[in-house]
Amino acid sequence: MAIFEITLLFLGSIIGAGFATGAEIVTFFGDLNLPVWVTALVVGLSTLLIITMEIILFNQNNITTKYEIKLHTQTKLLHIVFVMIYLILFTTMTAGIIEITNIITCLLILAISSYIALFGIKKLSKFNLYLVAIIIVLIITTALPYLSFKAFISTTQCWYNLPHLPIRALIYAGLNCFMFPELISTLSQNYKKRTLLSAGIMTAILVTTLVGLILSIIQATNTKSNAMPLLAAVPNKVTITIVLLAIFTSQYTALFALIQRLNKIMPKTKNKPLSTVTCLCLCALTGSLLGFTHIIKIGYPLIGILTCFYLLFSFLAKFWKPGRHHQS
Repeated sequence: MAIFEITLLFLGSIIGAGFATGAEIVTFFGDLNLPVWVTALVVGLSTLLIITMEIILFNQNNITTKYEIKLHTQTKLLHIVFVMIYLILFTTMTAGIIEITNIITCLLILAISSYIALFGIKKLSKFNLYLVAIIIVLIITTALPYLSFKAFISTTQCWYNLPHLPIRALIYAGLNCFMFPELISTLSQNYKKRTLLSAGIMTAILVTTLVGLILSIIQATNTKSNAMPLLAAVPNKVTITIVLLAIFTSQYTALFALIQRLNKIMPKTKNKPLSTVTCLCLCALTGSLLGFTHIIKIGYPLIGILTCFYLLFSFLAKFWKPGRHHQS
């Protein structure tokens, strides 16, 4: 049960505004014209790789030396960078809600997200357990009428684009797993690394499935050029519900990660949670004026690239330490 609960917590931070609408999937893979199943499988494997790296790096039980403690606490500048990126993700969710509904609904959802984000990781996981399960079921049932052999095997296969797929998939996985350090470092206080790794495998399998289903719908309906491809492909109440619920789960997860990281920079914010959350929501509302599409197309690829480079250098710092053998 713990593995399933952690899996849905992980997945809840992935299937946000860009994922659920299909916008970020199209941004990264829409021009490759590769078979759906190939794209989905490579994305799933990339997601598993990124999650595994993050569990190795940010599992609190792995911290055994002063060097590693310093690595995981990191510098204040890096904390600030994380806060800015979490804020971009939180702003994207807010912009997505406004795009679909209106400012009044957005304010209401922001208030509920703020309340959930202040629950703590255990209650947040329990809440996610049911909500993300509902989202998965809705996506599957929505995709069923569009599933066919033709939908999975593109008629315009551009296999010469295949070398570009792993690179884009890694950046895409880095983007979707950017909030995982906060989740993993918190979860590892109560769960073993083996449990987290098992949840990572299940998360990758579900990501593969959902990317394949969403791409199948978009490809079958030819809605790649739309700002919200999945919603344009199936413009009904069920799809709107899927998108709003998915944005909602990622919104309060992003806000939780944002609060956790902000507390490390300014410990005094722990004593004023309501004021902190209010300021963050106002920032997100202001940033949302840039528009959902612009944030997805410009901000998301940059976040993915940053995550991949950050994990690479963190691994080098952790496992390649010149002169370590001279230490007694």
